[in-house]
Amino acid sequence: MGLVASAAARMTRVRDMQSRALVELADGKSLQSGKINSQLSWQASGKLWKGCTDSAIAITDCYSVSLSSDPEANLDPSPGELRQRIEFLTPGAADGTKHSFEWKYYLPSSVGTSNHFFHLMQLLTRGGGRAGPVISLDASNGKIVIRDYKRDCASTKCPSIPLSSFTDRTTLHSVTVTYGPNGHFDYVIKDAKDQGKQLLRYTVTGQMGSESSSIKFGTYRATFEGMTPVRAAMGDFKVQS
Repeated sequence: MGLVASAAARMTRVRDMQSRALVELADGKSLQSGKINSQLSWQASGKLWKGCTDSAIAITDCYSVSLSSDPEANLDPSPGELRQRIEFLTPGAADGTKHSFEWKYYLPSSVGTSNHFFHLMQLLTRGGGRAGPVISLDASNGKIVIRDYKRDCASTKCPSIPLSSFTDRTTLHSVTVTYGPNGHFDYVIKDAKDQGKQLLRYTVTGQMGSESSSIKFGTYRATFEGMTPVRAAMGDFKVQS
């Protein structure tokens, strides 16, 4: 009985430690927002916690996210196509300014993909009073793909990799961007544990937003019947400039 009681006590301590490790920031019942620091804010229609309990996630300053498989749950109230959103974003920046950012991301292989949009990263512009992506990283039809909304991907050779090359590992993301009509964008994804292993890179010049632009990363997707839930983690955000 002593051994059983001791094991039960250890399990209770583990559960208590895990519970303490997670601090709820958003409950998934409405679109909520907040600020991590002066350089990073968040928006969440799904569940967001500060802290991560999965030992496979190699992120120190870690945030856990969760989106429901119910296409009518965790909804962003934006008009148009039904969608779910948990994203971190940098402050809106003016044309001609240069910025460098870094973060880590963990996406498990349990995630499903489709031909509906599923942004993991966006270069977002608010020019003309209407927000929209300039470039995005998407999980789409079994791949991780770059989409460019201002250039012809046939010319710029937007890269893609198999989804399995991205999931179940912590990835390191680095962006250097100059915003504006004569901008520059360089985006590199590496294996965080083996940074000599580059997974994807996209470098392009030209239109990079107008008036106010930001980098966003997280889980932002259109909803549909039969989609999987999303569990992911991200963090270790750094401003390099």
